[in-house]
Amino acid sequence: MADKKNSFIDHSVELRHWFNTPIGQAFRQAESALLSQKLSENFRAEVLQLDFIGWEEEFHEAMRFAHYTILDHDTTDLTKYTRVVAEADSLPIDTHSVDIVIMPHTLEFDENPHQVLREVNRVLKPEGIVLLMGFNPWAFWHLPRFLPTAKRKTPWNGRFISRYRVLDWLKLLNFEIEVSQGCCLFPLFKKDKPIKLPKTFRKVLACIPFVPAAYFVMGVKRVSGGTSVFHLQNLKNRFISPLTEPATKTIHVEKKGADLH
Repeated sequence: MADKKNSFIDHSVELRHWFNTPIGQAFRQAESALLSQKLSENFRAEVLQLDFIGWEEEFHEAMRFAHYTILDHDTTDLTKYTRVVAEADSLPIDTHSVDIVIMPHTLEFDENPHQVLREVNRVLKPEGIVLLMGFNPWAFWHLPRFLPTAKRKTPWNGRFISRYRVLDWLKLLNFEIEVSQGCCLFPLFKKDKPIKLPKTFRKVLACIPFVPAAYFVMGVKRVSGGTSVFHLQNLKNRFISPLTEPATKTIHVEKKGADLH
């Protein structure tokens, strides 16, 4: 089991180097554009990124945040942001303490993607946002991953998960899907010679299952059952008479994680 876990860690480290290859840069450009757009629209204080990818600056410039933390397995590459060495399926972070979680192809290179999403759901605050990117397993651009020699190389050795399956997982965790779209339509063409197509035509191509090489999902954590727990004390003060001593119940929970900061 430990060897399998180490294998996934090695692949995620190799992925950051793959993003510097010509085809990797095409993915990088398309995904950073989507991240920049969504991050510029949402100011949140606490941001957590699962896995260091090396090109964070390309979308960090578009966002405002108080604290940015990166979860990583390897500390050889430098970054100016706080870095926590840990596993994505057991985050050492307090429950309901993060505003945005960014997942750049995290699920493809983790042994237990279901548990990763459960942990993301745990650490996110109510109305928190998850920004998730993945490789489209149905794209004809990824046909080389079925070849014996290619499927041992990054990223073709990842466990590709379809966008629709990820959407199902998120919905089961009470996430409301605000954005779900394909991206990176022409990854094999040179970055300096982009194919210019009408916006409407690009949207049509992005909806065809076998065309987009990757996908982007934005989900918002919804809390069922009414009022957020953060307003519970305010409600007590408003609706309980000051002459009546309210009954209280204290639940002691063993703290297993460390603060984010």
